[in-house]
Amino acid sequence: MPRLRGFPGLIIKPEWVEKVTTGSYDSYTPEQRQVIISENTFSFLNVTRSFEDLPVEKHNDVEELLNDCKKAMDHLYKADVYQAFDEPSLFIYRIDIPYKGNIHSQTGIVGLVPVVDSESVQILKHEKVRPERSDLMSRHLVTVGASSSPISLTYKNDEQLDKAINNCTLNKPILITEDSEMKQTIWRVDGKTAKELSELVNGKTLYITDGHHRMAAAEEALKKSTSHYEYLESTLAVLFPDDEMLVLPFHRRVGDIEGRSSNELLKAISSVCEIEKSDDFSPERLGEVGLYLGGQSYRMILPKSNEKNLVDQLDVARLQKHILSPIFGVVNPGTHKLIDYVPGPLGVNVVKDRCDKDSWVGFIMHPLNVKNLMDVAEAGELMPPKSSYLMPKPRSGVFVRNMNREKNIQ
Repeated sequence: MPRLRGFPGLIIKPEWVEKVTTGSYDSYTPEQRQVIISENTFSFLNVTRSFEDLPVEKHNDVEELLNDCKKAMDHLYKADVYQAFDEPSLFIYRIDIPYKGNIHSQTGIVGLVPVVDSESVQILKHEKVRPERSDLMSRHLVTVGASSSPISLTYKNDEQLDKAINNCTLNKPILITEDSEMKQTIWRVDGKTAKELSELVNGKTLYITDGHHRMAAAEEALKKSTSHYEYLESTLAVLFPDDEMLVLPFHRRVGDIEGRSSNELLKAISSVCEIEKSDDFSPERLGEVGLYLGGQSYRMILPKSNEKNLVDQLDVARLQKHILSPIFGVVNPGTHKLIDYVPGPLGVNVVKDRCDKDSWVGFIMHPLNVKNLMDVAEAGELMPPKSSYLMPKPRSGVFVRNMNREKNIQ
């Protein structure tokens, strides 16, 4: 199986973009998602809803949750919100966003990649996943029979592939949509040109930058499959060159189960870190973490790591080892009930506002870079959950791969 191949894609119609497509699931609070879902039956958040979007009395009703997601997807099909392409195709996907006073642009290829590694296919991972989350997502994939949010992969860029992608963008796009947050442009590539693009990708190692749970879900669905086996051997992905990737942090907020005062917590943290008050608590370099505690901002220097593993030297691992685990009792940061992750794009003010409301403690992280992620993956190591936030994220509901339709066409 090639590392990248086309599929008979469904692409949102221009007039439906605003009504249907959404940001990534974790960019909304549960309260925000609930409002959107209740007000707009066409929002793709209806398709991707999870337990926390349900009433408390239904939090354990997996079957009803998944059936509701399927009904929401069928609702979009019946409303004819997608333009359909029957010929297997690749799609060039360009995202432009405002970032630090400029426009950040990245252009990738959307297609299908294999779920299971082989001698000719290598997709490297760098992040741990929560089994309960990937299990739910695998059941969602099989029940709904479709996927929309592509797994984000990167590769070491080269001039030949870059030129081939640029040549594809000289044609007329099939979709251009723009709002205050993002401009999206999509070109369709089929036939000989798609085959040439696929061949240029075939010699490359691919690295997951965002979507580890989606890949784990695809692997789980394939493993348990008794039908549609062939179509579960691949999953939807977008491939971006490494020199265009933008990596932001996931900030942490932690509640203290012991209910200690701000002074007591500050004393405990000061016993392991150098701390100083600061009006601006955004860290300026790796090894430095912003701290928001009791309405006051600080900067602190993490203890150095003497470990040889790359992961153990990262800020998220050092924070976990020296502060979150021993001081706050966060043994498993992926499942602990008193930890909250704030995506970097939301900004440090969101961390402050949430901490002011619930008196939790905020930790502002410095971003990694894409080379850090690739180095960890090449070393065969895995980072803790929420170690990095890749931006911009493809909008949910823009691309849809319908496996039943794919089977019928082929």
